[in-house]
Amino acid sequence: MAAEQDLKLDQGNPEEEGGGSKKKLIIIVVAAVLLIGIAVGVTIFLMSGDDSGEDQTGGDEAAEVVEEVTLPAQYIKLKPRFIVNFNIGTRQRFLQTSIEIMTRSQGVVDAVELHNPMLRNEIVRILSEQEFKTLRTPEGRIGLKSALQDRLVEVLKAEASIEGIEAVLFTDFVMQ
Repeated sequence: MAAEQDLKLDQGNPEEEGGGSKKKLIIIVVAAVLLIGIAVGVTIFLMSGDDSGEDQTGGDEAAEVVEEVTLPAQYIKLKPRFIVNFNIGTRQRFLQTSIEIMTRSQGVVDAVELHNPMLRNEIVRILSEQEFKTLRTPEGRIGLKSALQDRLVEVLKAEASIEGIEAVLFTDFVMQ
C-alpha cells in the first residue's frame, strides 16, 4: 500500500508542475504581445509627432520636390511623311519631311491620335505657304517649327481643350 500511495503522490506532482508551466507560457505570451503593442505605439507616436515641425519649416521643400518631378517625354510620329511641291518659275521643287511631336502628357497623345487628320491638314497648309528659298536657311526651318508648334497647340486647344505640345521636331527634312 505504501508503494501505491507513493505512486499516487508522484502522479499528482507532475500535474501541478504542468499547470505551473502553462501559467508561465501564458505570462510569456502576454508579455510578448504587450511589448509588441508598446513598440507599435512608440513608432506611431514618433512618426506622427514630427508632422507639426515639418509643416512649419520643411513643408515648402517637400512641395518643391514634387514640382521638380517630370514625366518622361513621349514622341508621336506623324505617318506618313509630308511631301509638298513648290513651283519656282518653270521648275518644280519638293519638300519631304518627317515630323514628330514631343509631349509629356498621355492626354495629348490621345488627342493627337484622335485629331490626326485635322493636324495633318494644318501641317500641309503651313508647309505649302512657305517660300522654298526661306526653308533652305536654318532660320527658315526654325521659323517653320515654331509656326507649326503654335498652330498645332491652337488646334488641340480648340478641339480637345488640352495643351502640352512641347516641341515639333523634324526627323527628316529633304529639299529638291
